[in-house]
Amino acid sequence: MTTSLEWLADIAPSINAACTTDKKNRFIAMAVDEVDSALFGDSSKYAMAVAYYAAHLLALSLRDDNSRGVLTMEKEGDLQRSYGGGNGNNVDVNTTQYLDSYNRLLKGRVPTFYMQDGSKSN
Repeated sequence: MTTSLEWLADIAPSINAACTTDKKNRFIAMAVDEVDSALFGDSSKYAMAVAYYAAHLLALSLRDDNSRGVLTMEKEGDLQRSYGGGNGNNVDVNTTQYLDSYNRLLKGRVPTFYMQDGSKSN
C-alpha cells in the first residue's frame, strides 16, 4: 500500500522538495485529523485523500504575501483590500489545486440523496 507520504511526493513534487520529512509528517498528521476515513472504502484511497489535503495545507504554509493575486480594490477608511486572479476575477486565496483534487476525490465518495419527489439533493 502506498503511504500518504509517498502519495505526497508523487502529487506535489515541488512541495516534497521544499519541505523536510518532519514537516511533511506533521502536516500529514493534521490532515489525518480532518479527513474522514469512513468515506473511503480502501486504505489506499484514504492515504491519497490525506496526501492531497496535506499538500493543500503545505501549499498554504509556503505561500508568501505576493501569492495573493492582483490587488483589485483598496479602501483607506476602515482599511479593506480585495485580491483577484490575474484575469480580474475574484478568487478564494485559500484555494489550491490540491484542495480542488481532494474535493473531486471526496465528491466521488459522498452519496447522493434524492428527495421523495425524485429531485437530487446536493
